[in-house]
Parts: sequence; structure tokens; C-alpha cells
Amino acid sequence: MLIANLAFAHQQKAAETTVLFNKKSHKLEVMHRFYLHDTEHAVQHLFNKDADILNSKDTQKSFANYVAKQFLARDLANNALPLSDIGFEVEGKFFWVYQETALPDNIKGIKLFNGTLRSLWPTQINMVNIEGKGNIRTLYFSENKDWLTAKF
Repeated sequence: MLIANLAFAHQQKAAETTVLFNKKSHKLEVMHRFYLHDTEHAVQHLFNKDADILNSKDTQKSFANYVAKQFLARDLANNALPLSDIGFEVEGKFFWVYQETALPDNIKGIKLFNGTLRSLWPTQINMVNIEGKGNIRTLYFSENKDWLTAKF
């Protein structure tokens, strides 16, 4: 049992993203959080066997760029909400990627796509919490779920 628990503790194959409608900054802020251990394995599969997410800024930037290409946002009319890359960081046992865009006026909902690591690991689950528009809404991207919608 202990060995099974240790194996599970190593590879979570899950990530969490917060999409925040920030009325103070007038920005739609996106914060992706990945388990560092998962990203260590992922970059070696995605880039090369020597990729080092802990010590290489180039690898960190490459992974952040990969995440940016795998996370897309649209309004309910299917207009793209282009996200700008803000930065990335290693913090404790997590790797963070930050994006933002101008806060859309009178938005009634949002369509999201989160394919990060899902082609690498079919069991990957990407949870997205949407905050700042009433009750928190949570979307789960797994298996064949591509574009999901939250209405406000």
C-alpha cells in the first residue's frame, strides 16, 4: 500500500487553473498551477531528455510557451480572447504560468480549451476555476472534453 501511495504522490497528472475576472485591474487573469514533479517528466517527453524545469530558464520558458498554446479562451459568440504571456515561476512544489487579457465588456460567459499535457497523458485532468463573476464555476478537462463553457 505504501508503495502505491508513494507512486501516486509522485505523478499527480492533474493541474489547476484559475481564471479571474479582476474588476480592479480590468483584466482577465489566468494562473496555471502544475505539480513540479509532473512538469519534470513532461518537459523530458515534450522537448528532450535533458530538459531541466528546475534549473533552466530556457526549459521553463519553453514549458510556459507550450502551456500558452494549449489554453485558449473565447466569448460566447466564439470571438477569441487573446491571452498575453505575463510570466512563470517555480514556487515550492509547483510551476506557475501567468497570462492575461483585457476584461471583455458585458461578457455573459466564456468558452475555454485546456489541452495541456492531455496528449502526453490521457489520464491528465485539468481543473479550471472561474472566479469574479458570481459563484465560482469549475470546469474539468479530461478524456475527450475539449471546449467547455461557463455562463454567467
